Amino acid sequence: MQEATIKYQEILKKGDDYYQDYQRLYKQLEDSYAYYNGRVIPFLYNPLFFNSTELDNFSHLVDKLNNILNKVVDEYLTSEEFRSYFDFSKKLEELILVDPGYECNLPMERCDIFYYGKDKIKFCELNADGSSGMVKTNTLEQYFLESKAVNDLKEDYDLMYCDLLDSWIDTLLGNYNQFSVTKKDPNVAIMDFNSYGMESEFKFFKEKLEEEGLEAKIVDPRDLTYDKGDLYIDDFKIDLIYRRAVTTDLMDHYEEIGDFIAAYKNQDVCVVGPIRSQVIHNKIIFAILHDQDKVSFLTKEEQEFIEKYIPYTVVVDPADEEQIEYIKQTKDQLVLKPKDSYGSEGVTIGQDVAPKEWQNKLSNLEAEKYLAQEFCLVPEIKLATFTNQELNFESYKHTLGLFCYNQDLQGIYTRAGKENVIASATGCVTQPNFIVSRK
Repeated sequence: MQEATIKYQEILKKGDDYYQDYQRLYKQLEDSYAYYNGRVIPFLYNPLFFNSTELDNFSHLVDKLNNILNKVVDEYLTSEEFRSYFDFSKKLEELILVDPGYECNLPMERCDIFYYGKDKIKFCELNADGSSGMVKTNTLEQYFLESKAVNDLKEDYDLMYCDLLDSWIDTLLGNYNQFSVTKKDPNVAIMDFNSYGMESEFKFFKEKLEEEGLEAKIVDPRDLTYDKGDLYIDDFKIDLIYRRAVTTDLMDHYEEIGDFIAAYKNQDVCVVGPIRSQVIHNKIIFAILHDQDKVSFLTKEEQEFIEKYIPYTVVVDPADEEQIEYIKQTKDQLVLKPKDSYGSEGVTIGQDVAPKEWQNKLSNLEAEKYLAQEFCLVPEIKLATFTNQELNFESYKHTLGLFCYNQDLQGIYTRAGKENVIASATGCVTQPNFIVSRK
């Protein structure tokens, strides 16, 4: 909401003690779950503000997208020909075809978008596998609500933030209750490979589950044992797994996690989210959606939605000389992405590299492992910064992550940075988000 942003920044310009409040916030966050790798997550003293109309628009957008994605998953489950387009290994395909025991295909997803205002939106990518960021953003929002500048803004506006924490526990347990109609108090395992994920988030959700009266442990899938239809970590029987281990890591360690695989295939443990989320998480999904021959089961309206909101994407074939030459000549309009990675690993934006580097990248691509995607301008906003305690407003590029729980919009996750690739590796900041209305 531009009006609230202008008002907030006017408040900052009139005060002389907001830098001290920023420092106070930082100090407070040292004792919070927004503390990662030995330091507070980077943030600026400038929340983003949205109104209820924008939130409704985001909800409508993801509803339409999820209707399409559910059709895609259903087609994958029923059509061997359609499955072949994804080129997954037989081992992974077997896991995707396992019925997770509850209705929702995507219990947790984060749809990252470029938001230019009103109906001007492009999807950046879909994250449906080990999504993170909920604890960071809600922690920032909780602390920012008591900041001096936000309190000054409250004189004219009512503010709230979207809960991403208790609502996730409700979603997690709701899916388990579909899986098991008998045992209502599951033993829960939060599962990822040691040192791979955000352990502070895992600890947070472990505490949340324990507050619900449940027993919970953080586990590595390599340490699980499967005996007589039950899955264990040591002598702790596991009923429900909150899966944070991404599918690529599971497949990389496939031979080491046989007990987990067997329990999942036999439906002896509830796993939220299901391995079938890989159908949507793999970045090839955008290329498949844009190939009308492959998605002829979609309606004309759905295909028009794809053309409007999803960047055009194709699989790169290094043996196709005509395609490679086109990609070489149009580098400033394209992005190269691996089909399956996370943390922006392997992403190259044509505008950001010299022609020689682009050519070298193209010359070393593995067959069918990369995508070429239409480059979308990353939207920019002015955010407050402090240099030597002096207030400035600098331009930052940003993306919004629309968190969906059981495919309903639940909240917003904002990252901002100076580069076209916005990720921890490029020095991004995480910003709090508030839904505002005038008093």
